[in-house]
Amino acid sequence: MEIKHQISLKTFNTFGINVQADNFVAIGSFDDLNQAFEHQLFAHKCLILGGGSNVLFTGDFAGTIFKNNLKGISILEQDDATVLIKAASGEIWHDLVMYCVQNNFAGVENLSLIPGTVGAAPMQNIGAYGVELIDVFESLSAFDVIEGTNRIFTKEECDFGYRSSVFKTIYKDRYFITDVTLRLSKSPVLNISYGAIKDVLAEKNIIHPTIKAISDAVIAIRKK
Repeated sequence: MEIKHQISLKTFNTFGINVQADNFVAIGSFDDLNQAFEHQLFAHKCLILGGGSNVLFTGDFAGTIFKNNLKGISILEQDDATVLIKAASGEIWHDLVMYCVQNNFAGVENLSLIPGTVGAAPMQNIGAYGVELIDVFESLSAFDVIEGTNRIFTKEECDFGYRSSVFKTIYKDRYFITDVTLRLSKSPVLNISYGAIKDVLAEKNIIHPTIKAISDAVIAIRKK
């Protein structure tokens, strides 16, 4: 673990606000998390930063920024009907969606091009075009920055609501989410309930859409 000082955050937030952080730590492994805990860095003012898309800095940050660089996507188990995918929290969410679409794993195609990292997804139960994370969520692992221990949260324990979870309420600032596990389908049940998706499919003369067609439609809508 390396602690950097007086680091510009311009490239770490999507508004491109050029402010500085007193301290900056890139978290790329569990060892980095343990060292940060041992050095009591979580005991003082800090902020866990993913993609920086929901953050507006209004001045220099007088504390420690923890940049989430945890990476990795893997298949835990699968059968003829479903597949369990585990993704590290520092992965870009859209990259995970593209991985699923390319492998024909259905369930997150409507969530294409949502900015941010995988770790941010359960924090606010991301959703778009008739689908929410809760629909495919299985569990997550998180590091307790107060106790220095690891914990697994089930769907029920996350207490998902509309753009909400326990990580925004009773456990705000307590846990560093390290990975998220999703249960996806190999037999797609497509959600094209939103008119905008139907319109894009019609424009392309797509009568029998695939999950890639849905993803492409959502991407087109978002870009437009």
